[in-house]
Amino acid sequence: MVARMPVRRRYLVIQLKRLRREAGLSQDEVWKALGWSRAKLQRLEAGDFQRLKAGDIMALCQVYKADKAVAEELIQIARDSRAEKPWWIRYKDVLPGAFLGLEAEATLIQEYNIALVPGLLQTRDYATALMRTSVDIHGEEEVQRRLEIRAERQRTVLDREEPPMVMAVIDEAAIRRQIGGVETMKAQVRHLLELSERPRIDIQILPFSAGAHAAAGVPFTILGFDGTDAAGSVVYLESHKDGYYLDTDEEIARYRLIFSRTQGSAMSVEDSRIFLEQLLT
Repeated sequence: MVARMPVRRRYLVIQLKRLRREAGLSQDEVWKALGWSRAKLQRLEAGDFQRLKAGDIMALCQVYKADKAVAEELIQIARDSRAEKPWWIRYKDVLPGAFLGLEAEATLIQEYNIALVPGLLQTRDYATALMRTSVDIHGEEEVQRRLEIRAERQRTVLDREEPPMVMAVIDEAAIRRQIGGVETMKAQVRHLLELSERPRIDIQILPFSAGAHAAAGVPFTILGFDGTDAAGSVVYLESHKDGYYLDTDEEIARYRLIFSRTQGSAMSVEDSRIFLEQLLT
């Protein structure tokens, strides 16, 4: 059985590797600079540790010259890891970049969305219309900042050298809702059609005619990191302001079954393209 890496530990490992790469340092340069053994750093970057010392993370962040906010975030994860938690705990995302960091490393992304086009697949105009109506975004400067984050997110995930397999099931309601007006929605539909031509993006529309279905009322994203094995996956549930991660075998198996059945209720990839094309005529 493949051992599971808890969500926050996985996020910590991803960020430490990223910081080392950005600092232009090899593993050998780091462990020698800190006076560690090679094995210690290798185990840490593999997530293979029982206890995590905040002092070790602090030392790494200093060597990497990490941004203060990033360093504080990672050190807090190390401190939190010392508290005993039950294996079935649900992880609340209190870190703004946590989902983006995990998503950027995922090899498989499966998403079901009810009312909106998934963020990865949104056009800039569609995203702008959404953000300008949000009660949590204040002022045009913040809108523009978030749009740049969204654009960078899309480039990082969809345009990287080895992009993940993206499977999106989008409720017909999200396609029918006129976010930003008729022209914005037409451009968004054209964008979905263009994306659907990519070899590693499958887009399916769940029609109104499907009636009741397995995912009714539950938008979610499954992120896979080690092929399609459940041990390398987490489920992300997004609420209005917060997000929650689920990572037990039972929870992941449940949401994979939900996603599979929802795919079965949706139009095929080809029929979904035809449906989208018809909306443009």
